[in-house]
Amino acid sequence: MRFHWYWPFARPEELDWATATARSGESIVVQVVDRPQAPEAGEFGAVTVVRDLPDVDRGVSPLTWVPSRAATYLRRVTARQRMWRSRRFDLVHLHYLNRFTDGLSRLPNPLVLSVHDVTPHTLRLGGRVEHAMLHQTYRRGDALIVHHQALRDRLVAEFGIDAARVHVVHHQVFTAPEVGAPPSDRPPMILFFGALRANKGLAVLLEAMRELATQDVRLVIAGRGDSDQEALARAAADADPRISAEIGFVPLERKWELFTEASLAVLPYVSFASQRGVLHDAYGHGRPVVVSDVGALGESVRADGTGLVALPGDPHSLAEQITTALAPQSWRSFSLGAQAVRRERTPQRTGQRLREVYDIVLGGCRAGGSRRKLVRRRRQWTGPHGRKRWSPGVHRAYPWPWRRRVQAPECGRTDRESTSGGQ
Repeated sequence: MRFHWYWPFARPEELDWATATARSGESIVVQVVDRPQAPEAGEFGAVTVVRDLPDVDRGVSPLTWVPSRAATYLRRVTARQRMWRSRRFDLVHLHYLNRFTDGLSRLPNPLVLSVHDVTPHTLRLGGRVEHAMLHQTYRRGDALIVHHQALRDRLVAEFGIDAARVHVVHHQVFTAPEVGAPPSDRPPMILFFGALRANKGLAVLLEAMRELATQDVRLVIAGRGDSDQEALARAAADADPRISAEIGFVPLERKWELFTEASLAVLPYVSFASQRGVLHDAYGHGRPVVVSDVGALGESVRADGTGLVALPGDPHSLAEQITTALAPQSWRSFSLGAQAVRRERTPQRTGQRLREVYDIVLGGCRAGGSRRKLVRRRRQWTGPHGRKRWSPGVHRAYPWPWRRRVQAPECGRTDRESTSGGQ
């Protein structure tokens, strides 16, 4: 079988997951944005990386931001459809959803959608319109993948998605060098890593650092993002010698160095509807975390025993939890928890779980070993002047036929028709 992964922002260290998902004789084409930090193009065993998606222009002014982004999104849709026309795939997996295009653009079947943010960080068109766009997108997937049960519950409760279509596949813990305890010859280092956005709570963390003024701790802010947040980080570093800011893209080797030096990773979100890869970067290095109680973050950390949870938007609560987490006994306990998660959520294990979801979508029954029969249908008729026409609901742009799945009795639930239209 051949699968297509539309994964615009995949990083090189994440490709182990694709390799682990493909079984013997199978292949995965991973389509990514053509940018310096993307994986190299080419074949890597069962995985082929294609770098043909356009990147956004980060230098545009606020007045031209909307048309610039719209043009980029449409070009990505065009590149994606070109991929589907040129190759045959047994299943397509969209790892990144764009609510502005995916609810209306033509999509193939079978289709798997990954939902990272149940609702977006920023509502650009108003709550009702955004909700309608997201609902239209979510209903098109034969299966939806989330990284935590809390996100599954939200999809069911807020968007009315059938719970049987939503599958929890834990976020992979990225492969990283084995590391021990952080350096003991310098003050503990707190790491704030990743994209800089207002909802990530940098202002709350800086206020918490002021409450920790009497403690010998350091803070490193590493990443890039909104200009106001970058300016906030630089100003904090200029004003407090305990704080340093590394603004810009962080290469993989430098990321490993930062997490190796860190005693603690902090995610002080003020609003959130997702599950973060930074959390699993910390786990990959055996580092405890302090997070705010938003989205699935608090539930994850409590269940995994990997750190402490602070009240969102509360600098005092955050400062207290940082102090407690850095205490030697607490740190050792949480570090052991992070190492346990690292062993449980390897790319190999999470890849196997994802492949099981593909079996369900493609017609496999995990219990009993029976398979739903795939009945291929292509309806075509001849129109005026001898031109060939396709019946409604069939996308002639796609080289593989439209499929209607027929259920075997032992599979346990009735599958629905293709999301692409009628028969």
